[in-house]
Amino acid sequence: MVEPLQMKGFSPAVSTASGAALLFYSFSGGLLPLALAPKVFFLSLFIICLFIGLFRSLDILAEQKCQRIFRFYVRLLIAFALGITIGLVALHYKNQSRFAAPMPVESIKTIQVRLINDARLLPKGSLSGQGVVQYCEDSRGLRISSRGIINLLISDSALALRELAGQGSTLLVEGSFLPSKDGNGDATSIPTFAASRVVKLWDPSGIEKLRFNLRKSLVQQLRGPEWGGFAAALLLGFRDDLDQEVTALYRKTGSSHVLALSGMHLGIIAALLAFVLRKPLGVRLSSFVSLGVLFVYVYLAGFQPSLSRSLVMYTLMLLCFFQGIPVSLLPVIGLSFIVQLLIDPVGMASLSAMLSYAALTGIVLLSPPILDVVKGRLPLALAASFATSLGAFTATAPLVAGFFGILYPIGILVGALLGALASLFMIGSILYLTSSYILPPLMPFVGMGLEILYKIHVLLLRYIASLSVEWGNVNWVITGLGSLAMASLFVYGQYRGKTKRTLTAFN
Repeated sequence: MVEPLQMKGFSPAVSTASGAALLFYSFSGGLLPLALAPKVFFLSLFIICLFIGLFRSLDILAEQKCQRIFRFYVRLLIAFALGITIGLVALHYKNQSRFAAPMPVESIKTIQVRLINDARLLPKGSLSGQGVVQYCEDSRGLRISSRGIINLLISDSALALRELAGQGSTLLVEGSFLPSKDGNGDATSIPTFAASRVVKLWDPSGIEKLRFNLRKSLVQQLRGPEWGGFAAALLLGFRDDLDQEVTALYRKTGSSHVLALSGMHLGIIAALLAFVLRKPLGVRLSSFVSLGVLFVYVYLAGFQPSLSRSLVMYTLMLLCFFQGIPVSLLPVIGLSFIVQLLIDPVGMASLSAMLSYAALTGIVLLSPPILDVVKGRLPLALAASFATSLGAFTATAPLVAGFFGILYPIGILVGALLGALASLFMIGSILYLTSSYILPPLMPFVGMGLEILYKIHVLLLRYIASLSVEWGNVNWVITGLGSLAMASLFVYGQYRGKTKRTLTAFN
């Protein structure tokens, strides 16, 4: 009984991550009151002490097999309780970073804030970003230092400001805080300050200034061609120049994840680096050089949760490879989740982080049983693509339904195709930027190829969108039950197929 669980990756790392996720998202999402958190913490400590005591008393068990099985499950329970403790620590640091108003919120008219990410241009023309408040000032000129993270919405000279302000910039702005969505000042939400006027702007300094100028230079290189906005979105996560029609088409085809920087984008760059560096530098040195380049790339694009998750996982798998440790994806996902939760609890509370981990976990857990069920009915390549898409869709559907209330199931069928085309376009965009510095005469030819590929891409998006069916007003509870039932069905199908030794499990 123990061995199959271990082979499938149900390790203490996964158990720890499960406990941390359960506590962190239950309290940070408002499902449970924050006052209950200390009680859960002491309960987890009690569980750890109890099972450590049981663990040490195993010598009284007569049968060695019973000892081995019992020890395995005791480790899992101790790891789960430890995960609850880690989740509570992350929740504490997340709450510590919450904005604490030093005066009545309605009296605050001016704030000084330092941006912690790159402001993005919204469709309505405003700039949106997050920042750390340094001080607040009311209409009488009373100034009090403050702390905490807020959302910043800037309507003053947004188009000009986006060329001047980026991560690390400090802004002095006038405006007011918007009322919370539920009207009662939800403690788990990040407040939003609507700035009507930018009084003063300070440029980033040090390495952040270098990052800002390099990022700005790359975006400028891609401006001009019709496809430039799409390339900037895929390479840097910069969507300000992306055609709004393309964004809407990706959403309607259920493939918005293709535009979100994640493991797919990092994997492409890692593969290109391996292709270029492995032969001259060797496997070990090229791997660590690639890791350094990938870190610089993630810093340049911004430490978005899905991109950071990919970088942490790449690092862990690289270390395991060179230490000769067998790699199982599920424990690596669990360790990555724990590391990222402790480093960036605010980012891990975002929807993008939840979707990233849910999709990857769904792929790892559900795509093998789905593939076992369908591979006798479909060509292997098509079956693998379908299994991957359906696994991710099944795991993320409850989250998407809960936050947006809309599902586009056509993404199960077309997500892999659109992802492959986007990957090809991304490789071409990297070649375009590289040729602009190394071999400028090659740029027009690469640009022509990208223009053709972009037009084919848009035409395909329009055609798929015309076939798409929207499931609106979807209840997240019903969707969650449906996902659970679907997952159980495919796991049962895999089990039945193996016991009957047939590829077509439901025949």
